Amino acid sequence: MKRVTNDEVAQAWLEGREAVSHTGNFSTDGKKIYSYELQIGDTSDGKKIVRDYTAKGSYGFRSQTTSCHVGLLRWVPGHETQPIII
Repeated sequence: MKRVTNDEVAQAWLEGREAVSHTGNFSTDGKKIYSYELQIGDTSDGKKIVRDYTAKGSYGFRSQTTSCHVGLLRWVPGHETQPIII
């Protein structure tokens, strides 16, 4: 699979497509999305759900990079329907 930018991984997830970041640390199968090996998002009844693994998030802080990955999913440009953050 071709490696893409982190922004493109987020877009692919919202569109239900597979993608892997240039570093391999941010990836999606189109339904689930991962920061490293940690699942940070899922698809339920067609809705995208993001688990908030940031310092003030409900799932607690994991790493700076994971926080950045969650941040990229908070609002993805060009998409009318945005993920739900829990």
